[in-house]
Amino acid sequence: MIGDSLGAELEFKSLAEIRRLFPNGVDRILPAYGVRGAITDDSQMTLFTLEGLLESRGQGMDERIAAVHRALLRWLETQDRRATVEGGHRGLIQNPTLRHRRAPGNTCLSALQEATRPGEPARNDSKGCGTIMRVAPVAFLAEPAEIRELAMRTSALTHGHPTGGWAAAFWAELIRRICDHPEGRGAFDLIVQDLSAEYGSIPGAEEVAIAVRRAMSYDTCQPEDMEGLGGGWTAETALAIALRACRCARSLEHGLKLAVMHGGDSDSTGAIAGNLLGVMFSDEVFRHPWHAEVEGTEILDGLLPPSRI
Repeated sequence: MIGDSLGAELEFKSLAEIRRLFPNGVDRILPAYGVRGAITDDSQMTLFTLEGLLESRGQGMDERIAAVHRALLRWLETQDRRATVEGGHRGLIQNPTLRHRRAPGNTCLSALQEATRPGEPARNDSKGCGTIMRVAPVAFLAEPAEIRELAMRTSALTHGHPTGGWAAAFWAELIRRICDHPEGRGAFDLIVQDLSAEYGSIPGAEEVAIAVRRAMSYDTCQPEDMEGLGGGWTAETALAIALRACRCARSLEHGLKLAVMHGGDSDSTGAIAGNLLGVMFSDEVFRHPWHAEVEGTEILDGLLPPSRI
C-alpha cells in the first residue's frame, strides 16, 4: 500500500516529468486524486482478494476461486459498475474509504461485468498487470503446493492470457519462498534462480522466464535501466521492474523509490515491489513515516490483526 501510494501521482508521467519533480529521486508521497496518501485500484483489489481468501479459508480450490471472484465483484460495485453475478453486500464494500475510482483498469472492469457465474475465467486475451498487482494475499493464505494454481486461477478471473497468470504465480511463489527461507533476503538470488529454472521449462510461461532473466541480468538500477524493462503495464514487465527493484534494494524506502522512478505504471510497480520489500525489510515497515501517511492501513489491520498474521 505504501508503494502504491508513492507511485499514484507518478503514473502517466514521463521520466523527465518525474525528474523535474524529484531531481534527487522520489523522496515523498505526493497527494493524488485530491487525497494525501491515496491508494489506488491496486490496493483496493488486493484488499478484496484478501477478504475473499479469508472468507474461504479451509475450503476447496474451486470454492476459494469463487469466493475471491465474489469479493472482486463487490469491489466492482464500489467503482459504480454492476455485474450480472451478485457478489454480496458484506465486508469491505461497506467501507467508504474504498468507494473511490482511482484509475481502475478497463480489463478488470469489463471482465468482472461480463462474468456469468462465480469462478468463471475471463473471456479475453489480456496480460495486463492487474493480475500480479493483487496476488500477494495468495502467497500467505495458501499452502505452498497450492500457491501456483490459486494465483493463476484468481488471475484468470480478469485476464485470460497465460502470461498474466504465470507472472502472478511466479511473484506469489517468490514472496512465499523468501518469507519461508531461513536466510530471507540473503537467499534472494538463489531463490529466484531456482524458481526461474522451474518456470523456464513450463509451456506458456516463456515470457515470464525471459522477463525474469532480463531483470536479473545486471545489477544497475538507474531509472533508464528500469524503463528498459518495459513500462510495467503488462504483467511480465511489471514483474521485471519489481524484481529488479527488490534485488537492488538496500532498504524498504530505497526499493520503493526504485520501483516507482520510471515513466510507466508507477503505482502498480510500487505496489508489486512493496509486496516483497515488506517481507525483505519487515522491521522497517511499521516504523517508516510513510506508513502513517497512507490511506486505509487501518482497513488492513482490521482484516489481519496480529493474532491472524
